[in-house]
Amino acid sequence: MTLPPRFEHDFPSYTKDLSVKDIQVYWFHPEFAQSRYPPGQEMSEACTLICLLVAQRISQSGLQIRSVENCPMFLIFIAESIIEGNERHSQILRKGLVPHPYLNIEEALTYGGKRLKTIKEWKFQVFEELIGRNLYHDIQRFLTDWYKKPKADTLIMLLITCGRTILLLFQQKINMITLFDSHSHVPNENLHRGLVVAQAKFHKLHSLCDWYVDAVLNNCFNVQADRYELAFLYYPKSSKCCDSKNGKPYECNCKNS
Repeated sequence: MTLPPRFEHDFPSYTKDLSVKDIQVYWFHPEFAQSRYPPGQEMSEACTLICLLVAQRISQSGLQIRSVENCPMFLIFIAESIIEGNERHSQILRKGLVPHPYLNIEEALTYGGKRLKTIKEWKFQVFEELIGRNLYHDIQRFLTDWYKKPKADTLIMLLITCGRTILLLFQQKINMITLFDSHSHVPNENLHRGLVVAQAKFHKLHSLCDWYVDAVLNNCFNVQADRYELAFLYYPKSSKCCDSKNGKPYECNCKNS
């Protein structure tokens, strides 16, 4: 396997936020974010593409992310998706396929390449309200409906607000929710961080939602979101944690059964 740029000698560093209760939060090095990676990248508005590409890789491989610290394959998927997402986003704009740089989900699935053709949309809804008020309840309502008859092992959710898209992956078999935000984050003028990943058990979804609104939207971006979109998607033919081309298992240390 050819490793992504900067992965040859060591994987991107991160700081685990020990101040947060109930969830695991990993702030990555400032250079590991969609606007700074790969080396030489100066800006990026490809977050929707990147989130979908990460989700597709994870779903297709069957990767179960029990712990960010013990699943290097997850970080490789992130790096590959940022590179591919930024490249495809540039191509889409150069060809004039969309009239604006911020792709919605339909545009991303349509123009994002063959890989994204495999993803199916399940539900979509726009909410005109403060995001901190009912985000947890809105998500939980969809989860209850989904798990009555799930169509895949991993439920993909995109949260779009204030011009930014983030990814949540729901993996009930291991009782884990993984949140991925590919943007750079600046909690204060003296502290610059890269992308962030957070994980929580299913029964801690409320804590995960509260953390995202407070620590990311309010503290890093200084926004009070009063409109947001939730999209739920899935990969219909997920398989076990292996390379679909040669059938060999990924060395991801994910303890996938």
